Amino acid sequence: MAPSSNLRRAQGGLTLIELMISLAIGLLVLLALLAVYLGSRAAYRSSDSLARVQETGRFAVEFIAQDARMSGFMGCRSRNLSDADQTLINITSPAVTFTGSRDGIRGFDGSSSTNIALWTNPTIITRAGASDVITLRRASGQMVGIASNSDPVARTVTLRHNAIGLGNGDLAVLGNCERALVFYVTNSPALTGIGNFPTVLEYQATGGGVGGVLGNDTSIPVPVFNIGSRAEVMRVAETSYFIGQNAAGRPSLFRASGGAVEELVDNVEDMDVLYGVDTTLPDQDGVIDVYRRADQIAAADWGRVVSARISLLVVGPEDNVTTGAQSYAFREASGDGVADTQTATDRRLRHVFTTTISLRNRVL
Repeated sequence: MAPSSNLRRAQGGLTLIELMISLAIGLLVLLALLAVYLGSRAAYRSSDSLARVQETGRFAVEFIAQDARMSGFMGCRSRNLSDADQTLINITSPAVTFTGSRDGIRGFDGSSSTNIALWTNPTIITRAGASDVITLRRASGQMVGIASNSDPVARTVTLRHNAIGLGNGDLAVLGNCERALVFYVTNSPALTGIGNFPTVLEYQATGGGVGGVLGNDTSIPVPVFNIGSRAEVMRVAETSYFIGQNAAGRPSLFRASGGAVEELVDNVEDMDVLYGVDTTLPDQDGVIDVYRRADQIAAADWGRVVSARISLLVVGPEDNVTTGAQSYAFREASGDGVADTQTATDRRLRHVFTTTISLRNRVL
């Protein structure tokens, strides 16, 4: 007879103590495998979130940079166009602010309620938080040559074609390497293909836009643009970049231009822009002397802005990725020139992308 029942062999040939030890070892192995799985899963989520953040930041920065580099472009001789010497003639009415091609950029500081109120949101998208807004104006798209000399009396110019789709109320520029004329189209030219399809554009007093609201000041003399001067016409676009809430309730980078708005990339939580200003007097030398927020720049000094330092705060798509609330440096509000440290209210991964863009048509 066996001395004790707990030493009795089980049916499988193991004692009860050996069976319990085996179960304990198996449980430890399972716990180790579970720990490895959870660690691998957390590492994968973190790597995936970081990859998405980097991709979003790269695309968002590039979208803005493309337009910012070309701000103020008005065709040939863009850098030196100015109404002071009548090389830039602006006849728009109501007037679009243009004293020179350097008027191609304007910023609005989201942390200043007074300054951000100067920006008119052209969309129904709500701007997010204290994010800044940057507005860029430039001639864009295809250039179309003229088919004959412009008529300064009839205030018309004939294009070779209208494949670029200029219509009633559109803002356009007619220019060559000597001067440029900014005007509203006041007739309804037909849309054509590329080729020999002569199309007349008018820049009369009224007629452009809905109900003839937009037009031109006919008291301002306009020059003749000869066909031999290689004068061309381009559409002038005004584009605003801002952070808003998308349909899913997530922050996104939006671009508004020509009455249309499009969501470029999601999970861009905030935008902060500083502007490099050339303060040299009386004449500018094209060198940045100081960086300022939009609310620190007088309306008359936007022509002195030669660069833009854009910072975007990009957030990961998933929560519970970081081990705790993440701290990051973003937006300088104290005036010491150093970005302030902020702490997230969730556990999403965040990263700040900063780039400094030289405005090509302002660098001398």
